[in-house]
Amino acid sequence: MSITRTRTARVALSAAAGLATVVLFTGCAGSSTPASTSGDDTDFDGLELTAWSSIDFDPYQTLQKEYFEKCAADLGITIDAQTISNDYSTSLLQAASSKSLPDIALVSTDTQLPTLAAQGVLADVEELGLSTDGLADSVADLGAYDGTQYGLPVQVEDYSVFYNKAYFEEAGITELPTTFDELIAAAKATTTADHYGIALSGIAGDGSTSSYFLPFLLSAGGDPADLTSDGAVAAVDLYKTLVADGSLSKEFVNWGWDVTDQWTSGKAAIVVSGPWNLVDSSIDFDYGTFSVPAATSADKASVGLLGYAYTVPVQSDKKREQAAAALIECRASEENQVDTAVQGGYVPALTSAQDAFVEQVPAAEAFVAPVENAFNPAELGTEWNSLQAQYVDALQNATVNGVSAEEALSKAAQG
Repeated sequence: MSITRTRTARVALSAAAGLATVVLFTGCAGSSTPASTSGDDTDFDGLELTAWSSIDFDPYQTLQKEYFEKCAADLGITIDAQTISNDYSTSLLQAASSKSLPDIALVSTDTQLPTLAAQGVLADVEELGLSTDGLADSVADLGAYDGTQYGLPVQVEDYSVFYNKAYFEEAGITELPTTFDELIAAAKATTTADHYGIALSGIAGDGSTSSYFLPFLLSAGGDPADLTSDGAVAAVDLYKTLVADGSLSKEFVNWGWDVTDQWTSGKAAIVVSGPWNLVDSSIDFDYGTFSVPAATSADKASVGLLGYAYTVPVQSDKKREQAAAALIECRASEENQVDTAVQGGYVPALTSAQDAFVEQVPAAEAFVAPVENAFNPAELGTEWNSLQAQYVDALQNATVNGVSAEEALSKAAQG
């Protein structure tokens, strides 16, 4: 299987991404045992449902259609699995306003799910019989809003570190970094006249810089909502040191989601990126992965967790809601989740599927290990929009203008 794509094609799951993802919709509501309707509640023969999704690249798009059509056939349902390109968020909002949402909707858990849930157009999927059993709390919580489970997560994304094994061997590095100091040392040791030690995003506006910066902040014990926390200072200082050492190019302020190109082209030994690179067949060198290091050995590494969840909209037709839930349950099987991960470069939501994913793709361990204790950026609400911009301002001010991390963060906090 061959697949190459940039993070832009994947769509950034940040506040800046708005409501762009996948929606499959038509009804919601019910009970842990399906709500009573006339006839057999599990007899869905003849029902025609619609599913929406915004993930428009293959193999994901093709797999999505295959999963749903097979599940629908088993249930006696006809499914029209549609991919909504362009501005998916706007399509969702317009459909919600006109009461024309689909039967099932795959949505981003950081923006789309809470936006729709707050409008009261999503059903409690647990009342429709869907269960979060088998999911880590951190994953299950991605589908919840204000204490109610409005979505069933099926895949998640976090960030990890990729490294060029040949460059590490040439530098004599035998132990993978687990702290900021060790990362700094590794980046410095792998910096040569031909390539930098590390490549990181530093551009403003596209959500990449804040997404890759967040794991460092969290792994330094920082509170993302507090721009001047000690963890924020330590994370900015990390970037500042890497630039000062010459390990990170000053041009990093012009790199966004395409920063991985610096690594895949051999111009950097280390890069922070997502699980999509695990299925990038264009990488023509041996590489390894390791989790984002903690600030010190006394700190605990952490990452931000993003995800996609299937939702069912509220409708008067309970049987359609129940049919949608049954389709989601089938689509969310362990087999399908592993298949999506191995071919599409996502981390499965089910813990058992994560284990199976690592068995097939050992490098995925660096993405699976942090999931259980990951941070959900959706907890910050709309505040994350302004915070992201402030952190980027601070990073650029500290590295380009040479001001201290404390001063850069303080100025950014003041606007």
